[in-house]
Amino acid sequence: MEELLYLYGVTWKEEAQETDMTQWRGVDDSHHLFHIELGNLAAVVSFVDESEFGEEVLEEKTNEMEWLRKKAFRHHEVLLQLNDGMTLIPMKFATIFKKEENLQHKAAVYETEWKIILQQLQGTEEWNVKIYNRSDLLKEHTAARHPEVMKRKEDIAQMSKGMQYLQTKKLDSFIQEIVSQEQETYAGNLHHRFKEFCVDTNSKKVWNKNVTGKDEEMCWNGAYLLKKEQVEPFLEQVTTAQENGRDAGWMIEVTGPWPPYHFSDTKTVSGVEG
Repeated sequence: MEELLYLYGVTWKEEAQETDMTQWRGVDDSHHLFHIELGNLAAVVSFVDESEFGEEVLEEKTNEMEWLRKKAFRHHEVLLQLNDGMTLIPMKFATIFKKEENLQHKAAVYETEWKIILQQLQGTEEWNVKIYNRSDLLKEHTAARHPEVMKRKEDIAQMSKGMQYLQTKKLDSFIQEIVSQEQETYAGNLHHRFKEFCVDTNSKKVWNKNVTGKDEEMCWNGAYLLKKEQVEPFLEQVTTAQENGRDAGWMIEVTGPWPPYHFSDTKTVSGVEG
C-alpha cells in the first residue's frame, strides 16, 4: 500500500525544528506529523494511505458528507494545534503530494510568496467578529429616540382616527427604513473602529437566519489580523461595544485565535499533485 504526503501548512524551518510534532496525529488520526525542510522553510506533513486519499478515491470520498465532515474537522484540529506554537501558512483541506520531490518542486515555485506571507503573519493572530442585531429592539429604540419619528408621532396624535391609521402605517415603514440604515451604519462604524487595532482585515459572507439559526440578523462578518500585543485592547473594544449596544439589540460574537485562514491565501489548490 503506497503512502502519500498530506501537507497541512508551511512554517519557518527554525520553528518547525523547535516543535515536537510527533505528539500529534494527522488527518487520518493514525500517522504522526513531521516536517520536511524546504530551505529556510519547512512543510508540516503526515503520511496518508493511498487507499483513502489517492486521487480517484479522494474524488469519491469528498462526495460522502460524513467522511468529508469528519476529515475536514480533523484537518482543522491539526491546524489549531500547529497554530498555537508556530507561524503557519495553513493549506487547504486535502493538499496531497505523491512524493517528496513533488512537494520540493512546489516549494521552489512558491518560496518567495510563502516567505512574504510568513513575514506578514509573524507575531499575529486571526480573530473573527460577527455583529448581530435584534431588529425589534432596534425598532423600539429608534421609535423612542429618533427626532423625526417623535415629531411624526406628535403630529399623528392630533389627526382624525382614519388619518392616524394611514399615517401610522407610513410611519412604520419610515422606522423600518431607519432601522435598516442604522444596522448598516452601526456595523460599518464598529468595523472601522476595530480595524484601527489590526494589521489587516477581511470581510466575510453575511449569512441569513436560515443559516445561522439565530433570531438576530447578522449585519457584519469579518476577520481581523492583529499583532499579539493588540489582542487585549481589541477584545476590550469589542466588549465595550457589546455593552453599549445591548439596549438597541446589538450582539457581538468574537472567536479566536484561529489559524490565519483569511490572511494567507496562496495559489496552491487541494488535490493530489505529482
